[in-house]
Amino acid sequence: MDREFDAEQTRGTAWQRVGAVCGIGAVVALVASTLIVPQPPKADASTAKILAYYIDHRHLLLFSQWLAGLGTALFLWFAGSLRGAWAREPGSARELSAVAFGGGVALAAGALAATGVNLTLVYLARSIQISTDLVRTLYLGQALTLTIVFFAAAVFLAGGGLMIRRLGAPWLGAAGVLLAVYDLLAAGAISDFKGLRSPTGPLPFAAFIGLLAWIFATSIIILTRLGRAAADAVLDVDEPLADDALSEENA
Repeated sequence: MDREFDAEQTRGTAWQRVGAVCGIGAVVALVASTLIVPQPPKADASTAKILAYYIDHRHLLLFSQWLAGLGTALFLWFAGSLRGAWAREPGSARELSAVAFGGGVALAAGALAATGVNLTLVYLARSIQISTDLVRTLYLGQALTLTIVFFAAAVFLAGGGLMIRRLGAPWLGAAGVLLAVYDLLAAGAISDFKGLRSPTGPLPFAAFIGLLAWIFATSIIILTRLGRAAADAVLDVDEPLADDALSEENA
């Protein structure tokens, strides 16, 4: 029975490590998807400027949106790994893991929806030039979706922050809760077409960077703690063996 339990625990630890690596991969993919394309037009930009952006940078935008989809997929694996790791824990950890996972799924769904609208603009930019209302509707639609999705990000960060304290990183848990509060403010950046309250303003972008930073730090903490736990397990196994050897020599 002990061997079966140890084998199951080892497999669980290995999958947690895979999940943490996926978290790091998600951050890398999402940062790359943002950096490889020029800064998008503001929400109040002219239709001509929006069309020029999608027509002139078509190939880069296609690759950028693929990276965004890849990053979202890796993030879902990361969120699922957290859910699986803590769902087995007693007490509040089980509920918090469900809350964090639900927020993560909603966040990923919103991000993929915005990616789909963005791809629609990339493919149809040349053919809908005469329909300025449609261009603006699609562009503002994806920008607004990427803004209100921070409501879901707040749920993910709050649940994950309260849960991650059990790994011995209270500062990371506090950071998750603080970022969740900030994301609620960032999700309200829908009341103007320019400045801080704009969907394309600095408020949502800072929330995006904060989310990525928390995912990256959490993944590193998980890998570090798992490494230490494995080392401690080896020491715990070796020490009794050494004591047995000494007992035989004394006999």
